[in-house]
Amino acid sequence: MNTLVTLATYKQSKTAYFLKGKLENENIDCFFDLISNFERKTDEVRVQVKEEDVERAIKIMLRIKDEYDMDIEKTEPANHIRRIIVPTDFSKGSENACYYAIRLAQKIKSEIKLLHVYENPVADVNIKKTATFEDYVEQKSKEIEKKAKADIVAFTHKIKDYIDTHKIKDVKVHSSIVMGNIIRRIKEISKIYKPNVIVLGTVGRKEESKSVLAGLANEIIKGLEIPVYAIPGPPTYKDFEKVNILYATDFNEKDNTSLNQLLKIMEPFDKRITCVHIDTAHNPLKKERMDELNKSLKEDYSQHEIYCHLIEDEDVYHGIKDFADRNSINLLSFTTQKRGIFEKLFKPNLFKKALQEANLPILIFPS
Repeated sequence: MNTLVTLATYKQSKTAYFLKGKLENENIDCFFDLISNFERKTDEVRVQVKEEDVERAIKIMLRIKDEYDMDIEKTEPANHIRRIIVPTDFSKGSENACYYAIRLAQKIKSEIKLLHVYENPVADVNIKKTATFEDYVEQKSKEIEKKAKADIVAFTHKIKDYIDTHKIKDVKVHSSIVMGNIIRRIKEISKIYKPNVIVLGTVGRKEESKSVLAGLANEIIKGLEIPVYAIPGPPTYKDFEKVNILYATDFNEKDNTSLNQLLKIMEPFDKRITCVHIDTAHNPLKKERMDELNKSLKEDYSQHEIYCHLIEDEDVYHGIKDFADRNSINLLSFTTQKRGIFEKLFKPNLFKKALQEANLPILIFPS
């Protein structure tokens, strides 16, 4: 089993990312261990490498001051790089999400962070009465951290093997582990790392999974201010050829913002977007609104292949799924809504059903 050695600990994540870039340019795998100081309400980043790479890594660190004529803490990482976070619990669902993220990163020229959040033993109520609370926490912390490090190293190696086997170029992958609540920590790391999107593995209808992340998909998505790809199964090459996108609209003002985000993310793809509205009340005014929207799209987005379509169906989920099945849709997209016809889609039971039965990647924008 590979042992991870800490090279340095930084209070500023930008310093850690700068060093990470330098190490990975020299083909040295780099791992982050994020440590929270709850009393000071700060995070520190431990930059770690495999034991076999320590000597080479130290030489690279010593060269940095000579190259930039300043201490590493004062250097700035490149901020133009697109970023993707893939939360992982090492399940098959997480693995599928990684493979999708790799293909996406190849298209949009992005780097990938694999993020594993491991449990805090203090939250475990089954504390052995034969040990003191402090001894128990220290022992369990070491055991859980050791396992998390071993698992992330093995998982990262597996993902990089996939990249090499499929001869995928210019996609960099690095990893971080952090202790704490999954939803809270994903949100905190997202604020630090500032990803363009998060790619999250979920359970497909043909796949059994014990994924912790899949069970929390609804809460994770609603708690973020970043677009999230929900991936139900392994990607296919068709997913990245011509992308036939169904964008579900509720005639909400924020739909324009989400549509612009969708176009920006999907810019490198050959794509066709169908904006679909489900009319559950058979309202004739909705047809007029749809005609107005089509006219507006032709004027404002003439360079894109975008159309609007009105569907009359009393069941929102059924209307979307039926249209997707009949029109060879390979990506669903919509914006979370606190009110409106799509609000019910985010009720836990229905959302889980939608993820499982649609069996399509879903790109979700925050409201």
